[in-house]
Amino acid sequence: MNTELFYTDSGSDRTHAPLILLHGNGGNSSSFFYVVHHFSAFRRVITVDTRGHGQTPKGDKPFTLKQFAVDLREFMTELEIPKAVLIGYSDGGNIAMIFARMFPEMVEGMVLNGANMFPDGLKEYVLRDMQRDYKKLRKALRKNPQNPKARAELDLLSLMIKEPDLTPEQLGKMDMPALVLVGSHDVIKEEHTRLIASSLPRSELAVIDGGHNIVKTNSAAYNEEIEKFLKKYNI
Repeated sequence: MNTELFYTDSGSDRTHAPLILLHGNGGNSSSFFYVVHHFSAFRRVITVDTRGHGQTPKGDKPFTLKQFAVDLREFMTELEIPKAVLIGYSDGGNIAMIFARMFPEMVEGMVLNGANMFPDGLKEYVLRDMQRDYKKLRKALRKNPQNPKARAELDLLSLMIKEPDLTPEQLGKMDMPALVLVGSHDVIKEEHTRLIASSLPRSELAVIDGGHNIVKTNSAAYNEEIEKFLKKYNI
């Protein structure tokens, strides 16, 4: 593996596939504090800092969501995890979809929270602001190519304004159980979230009161929806 992923491993249940939690853009494993606290009492729960996030080095591989998915496959192989339930928040949900497309045999089920198939799934004002900031950072880097802060911010923005690049047809081939979670005031367009849910053959949609960060702001409802999903499909 090109870079070692920082991870935490909680709980001891081995009768079900472990839950692997994938955080959002610019975040880290701490995003899932309340999820880990709840589920580790009766499930094995693994959090992962993706490449260039949290305590995981950036390494010299491409800084892309596809590479993050490849990293995850190598991580699971090294830990001898043949299958997992992926719980992805924001860009973590995008990584989960890309992973499920590339390595479907390794996905027992997935929870997609605030995910989007392509950048236009974001509300217009959110994407517009990101594109504006991206242009400013590119201009700053032309003046000072050695500015590490600007480079890091540009790389993170690139993940959101250039990726992912998925289609409803590709989601239609993902036949594992899926729960699509979204906040009632999310930064993802409502119609886009519904398109994701309707494209996945075995999916359910749950809208939770709150914004994009319901994993923290409404963790009780968040955990309840996931627990119902896991029990329904016995995964």
